[in-house]
Amino acid sequence: MNTTRALIESALLTAIAVVLVLVSIYVPIFYFIGLFMWPLPIALIQIKHGYKYSFISLIATTIIVLLFTDPYTALGFAITNGILGIVLGIMIKRKESAINTIFVMIIINIISVTISIKIFGLIAGQDYIKLILDEFYNSIDTAKSFYEKLGIQKDLYENALKSIPPKEMLMMLIPFAIFSHGFISAMITYILAKNIYSRFGIELDGIPKFSNWYIPIKLAISIMFIVLIGYIASYFKIKNADAILLNSMYLMLVVFAVNGLAALSFWFDKQGISKSLKVVLLVFAFVFLGNILFLIGVADYSLNLRKLDKSRIRHSPK
Repeated sequence: MNTTRALIESALLTAIAVVLVLVSIYVPIFYFIGLFMWPLPIALIQIKHGYKYSFISLIATTIIVLLFTDPYTALGFAITNGILGIVLGIMIKRKESAINTIFVMIIINIISVTISIKIFGLIAGQDYIKLILDEFYNSIDTAKSFYEKLGIQKDLYENALKSIPPKEMLMMLIPFAIFSHGFISAMITYILAKNIYSRFGIELDGIPKFSNWYIPIKLAISIMFIVLIGYIASYFKIKNADAILLNSMYLMLVVFAVNGLAALSFWFDKQGISKSLKVVLLVFAFVFLGNILFLIGVADYSLNLRKLDKSRIRHSPK
């Protein structure tokens, strides 16, 4: 009886996974919503019925998606979202904390995306990232020509196009981009899982309120160590040293800027600012005041202004 129930539930969830993938692909408006939901059916199978059924579901979903799309899409789903779903299910079943679960999801995302890029490159016989960037910059050149033919003044579009970094710089920032994708994907997928799984009686650990986000000492030291390695590698002109330094600098800037944004959110809460206005102000600050947020983040971390890192309060001199 239990086997029959497991088979039926796994089959239904597999069908849902297939529908999510196909709808996301063929109806572009749903793509980004579906992209973060792809792992959820397989994760639920893992939670309820274990490895056997989750792996069978992953294989079945991949084959069906392959029939309706192409090997790249099907393989990409299996390597990234399928494996992520199984790992998410394992972490939830073990009742891991939200921070631990999201951290593991980020690592899985980074590894799976990197593997996917390498496999696609081998299949295509060329650098997959370089191919995408070449198409992107070719489209910019096409847009320039189009605007010139229309007689539009160069000043109206040249300034906007100048803000786009050179191709060489974007190539060097691929590791940072993969990390950013991994973090955002893990966060959104976990939030969706928490909201959806609660309907099935599965309660997930809550993510700390954004105002209470802070940089632990170990994370800060790790980032500073990576930056230091980048500087040393650049000084001795080691291969790819510039890429290491650039990615480590961007990582440090973003992490401390987010910490600054959390500190600003904390202050807004203290002032009793409404939620809607707070969101508008935080978005404005993040888009236009990144450097100031970085400084706020550094100050908040250095002085523990919000007193959120209890270990530093405990070990501070009386």
